[in-house]
Amino acid sequence: MPKERIGIMGGSFNPIHGRHLEMASCALKEAKLDRVVFLPTGNPPHKREGLEDAEHRYEMTRLAVSGMAGFEPSRIELERKGTIYTVDTLAAFHKLYPNAELYYIIGEDTLFDLPNWRKPDKVFELTRFLVCRRATHTPEDDPRCEAIRKRGCKFTFLSLPPRDVSSTAVRQALLEGRDPEVLKPQVTEYIRLMGLYQVPAIPAEGERYYQKLKKNLSEKRLLHSLLVSWTARRLARLHGVDETEAAAAALLHDCAKCMPLAGMQRIAREHRLLLDKLTLQTGNLLHGPAGAVVAEQEYGITDPNVLSAIRCHTTGKVGMLPLDMIVFLSDKIEPSRRSYPALEEVRRLAQESLPAAMSHSLRSTLDYVKSQKGIPHPATQRVADWLERLMAKQRSNENDE
Repeated sequence: MPKERIGIMGGSFNPIHGRHLEMASCALKEAKLDRVVFLPTGNPPHKREGLEDAEHRYEMTRLAVSGMAGFEPSRIELERKGTIYTVDTLAAFHKLYPNAELYYIIGEDTLFDLPNWRKPDKVFELTRFLVCRRATHTPEDDPRCEAIRKRGCKFTFLSLPPRDVSSTAVRQALLEGRDPEVLKPQVTEYIRLMGLYQVPAIPAEGERYYQKLKKNLSEKRLLHSLLVSWTARRLARLHGVDETEAAAAALLHDCAKCMPLAGMQRIAREHRLLLDKLTLQTGNLLHGPAGAVVAEQEYGITDPNVLSAIRCHTTGKVGMLPLDMIVFLSDKIEPSRRSYPALEEVRRLAQESLPAAMSHSLRSTLDYVKSQKGIPHPATQRVADWLERLMAKQRSNENDE
């Protein structure tokens, strides 16, 4: 039986960004690894200043690799006390996976620093290295390569083109209110909810909401909620809507989604929610109204605008406010949504006009349901018709001017 080939990607991940994922993906493919394990450092001997708490860095790593085939996070360096050295981590891996071959993924600058690591000769016995270039020159021409090979170090350069991504620049961009492209949206949103890297926490209760959602939602649903919140923030900024309300409503929009249908129905009965029979019989519809109750009672939400956006995000409602539309649309267009015929057009329209994007989204839903010989929810038709009237009135006013 062939040995399992395990890649190890260690680092402070402060925060984890796209270059880390590029390196791991290239190593996975070129070294034919079975998986890559990401190891956020717990108490590293260097890089302590400005380092976020290990639990936050682990959670960002976990979120970044969620759903990516062949990638997984590990807490092995977080759960050990004292200063952590790579030689100890590699020894621990060999105990956990005695029949595995280990491949440590590093950058070119780290390669030439290996002789300065703790017990380097032992490290060379325990792992091979997969090295990403940091410059355009041919690294094999560097005389240090031969010297380090003579020490017993086994390494291979990956074909990934050089690209320097500065974590310091990433953190500065966040502090300036920008969304760095090298960060996955869910990582950016986690940072803003937690108030990491001196970024103001918006909403102020974001960390408490997140920790409670983490207990009540599936991993997939939690990731979706983060992405909806990330999308809602961007739309709120574009359309002049309060970002705090948008982030809170979007983050909590599915807070009841993973409840059993019977539990949602009990909430509807106890709180005398005036709902139609179809909504009461379908969790995909009922989790909106039930979620508004849960958000108020269990998460402490008192803002009626936030509760309204949660309540109507499944079917919409006549008279929707911009915040309602933002949460409804963000749920439909967040980055992980699988492609459907109207998706890209709704995304485009959402940048320009919330009613237009809503109208296009609802009309495409109605057309799809009818094509499947289904019966659309009455509210969907009513909201679509109301939006048509609203936009017609807006066009008329513009022509009069």
